[in-house]
Amino acid sequence: MSNLTKKRTSKSYEEKLANLPINSRENIQAAINNFKKFVQENHQCTPDQICGELIEIRNTKGEEEYEDTLYNFLQEWIDWNVSKDAGAYTIKTRFSIIRSYLYFLGVKSNPQDIKQLLKFPKKIQEERYPIKKQEIRDLVHAQARHPKRQALYLALSSSGMRQGEALYIKKKDLDFSLERTMIRIKAEYTKTKTARTTFVSKECHEKIITYFKNLDDDDYVFTNSHGDFKTRGRSEQMALSNALEVLGYNEKYSSNGVYKITSHSFRAYFFTAATRKHDENYAHKMTGHGGYLMQYDRMTDEEKLKLYLELEPDLVVFDQTRNELEIRKLKQENETIDQLRDEVRKLREFQSEQDKKIIQNMKNEGIIIGK
Repeated sequence: MSNLTKKRTSKSYEEKLANLPINSRENIQAAINNFKKFVQENHQCTPDQICGELIEIRNTKGEEEYEDTLYNFLQEWIDWNVSKDAGAYTIKTRFSIIRSYLYFLGVKSNPQDIKQLLKFPKKIQEERYPIKKQEIRDLVHAQARHPKRQALYLALSSSGMRQGEALYIKKKDLDFSLERTMIRIKAEYTKTKTARTTFVSKECHEKIITYFKNLDDDDYVFTNSHGDFKTRGRSEQMALSNALEVLGYNEKYSSNGVYKITSHSFRAYFFTAATRKHDENYAHKMTGHGGYLMQYDRMTDEEKLKLYLELEPDLVVFDQTRNELEIRKLKQENETIDQLRDEVRKLREFQSEQDKKIIQNMKNEGIIIGK
């Protein structure tokens, strides 16, 4: 066999995953493992063997027989997942991955045939639960022995970072040169592979500085876990789940059994506040989504900070911090009023002097008579 025509196998497909981001790699591998389990349970063979049989049917019996066999097989896999209590969204996501996987192995499917011939379970759309400030406060207090985790919750809710992004942040990624702590999120940390900057609130900054001086440049800012990304993520997920149980905030969605409060709830809290204060495009930009207006890419860090400071009072979760921000805002407004009054006074004095000069000139020219 030529080096240019190596046989494609499950093993060679999985080897290709090595260069993908860890979250994507794990999701794809989980879908493939699910498919392997189905094939083994229902057909007592491997995906490679199944694909070999399908290709043989196509080559010997024609396209019609091939398509009937393929879509019956795929429907069987869908129904098997339903029997295992997999959710509609999960099945759709797995199918998208498996379709690409089968294509690599030589088994091609048609989007129109999929739409017409396969029946997927209907996705149940439950209303997303909006986390409340009191709940964030309680979750922060519940981690009193873990200041980095407290800072993590405050960072997620005040910056819009994904937890996966925050768990990569190191001391050297923080910038204290502006009025609020700025975080430079490197492209390799992000889901979209696009670098960006964001800010965290004053109350988050105050929590960070309680331990910041003890960190080395390459130490993680928002987690004590020294394991790989997967380990760090699971550690934080377990800590949040335990806190939800202790606090009684353990209500779950009926459709999938997932807690209504997750790490994503903090990010959604920021997105909602940012959208209401400024606009949706600003919120998308700050949270690292696509589809935002380019005007935000052209802004300097100082201009972005100005918008952030306007938003910050809506983000803070502790009343004391909010009160301090409101007092500061009132002081700034009073200073502005005083400056305007001073400018008005100076204008009036200047205008009075000008009027006197005009009158004096008119007297000198004999236009008016008088003292």
